[in-house]
Amino acid sequence: MLYDYPAKSKFGKSIPKKKIYEYATITNKLKDKIVNQIEKITWQHKLSQDTINLPSTNNVREIQVFDIQLRNGELDIDVLRTIDKAIPFPIIFQLKYNDQLQIKSAYKRISESDNSKWIVDSYFSTAWLPEDTQKQKLPLVLNLEKLYEEIIKSLMPIKLQENKPLQKQVEDVNKIQLLQKQYAQLKSKRDKEKQFNKKVELNKELKELKNKIEALK
Repeated sequence: MLYDYPAKSKFGKSIPKKKIYEYATITNKLKDKIVNQIEKITWQHKLSQDTINLPSTNNVREIQVFDIQLRNGELDIDVLRTIDKAIPFPIIFQLKYNDQLQIKSAYKRISESDNSKWIVDSYFSTAWLPEDTQKQKLPLVLNLEKLYEEIIKSLMPIKLQENKPLQKQVEDVNKIQLLQKQYAQLKSKRDKEKQFNKKVELNKELKELKNKIEALK
């Protein structure tokens, strides 16, 4: 889902790539990817108590929205993870290429064992959409943490029970995607199997995997 961020949150500041290098542990190989894959990084919006009138929390003081103009339409996840690790706030990435736009973000949270460190989980994203796609207003919530949760949930490919905490939902989506991959591989193996007895056994395994997926949902 594409969101229409309030005009007051507009920041529009270009971020030199060298700033990322300064605040992140980076290899030469990763630096080459950043140079070859990213044309420009713009700190487009800053969502904070001052800019959108939502209270901050200990877990989410601000949410940043970064525009990334791509050179060739490809971006390695390790590049996004490097940027996330360099910036101590949740980030919503707006990837842009050839008049197309994709929203991408990982559930990012403060480490329970060390408040100075952030945990960056799996990335979720929209499909590539035309840049002029109609945008939606931000969800009506009570604080920045709830806003961040709603944005992340809007990007998740699988919708789970709303009563689950977001961290649990993210963990379950990751498990489901792994099980779905295993299911597809096993189904392909079953379809190629010639022996009836082995087909029966594989069907049994497929049913067990399907039950596990449904239970997580």
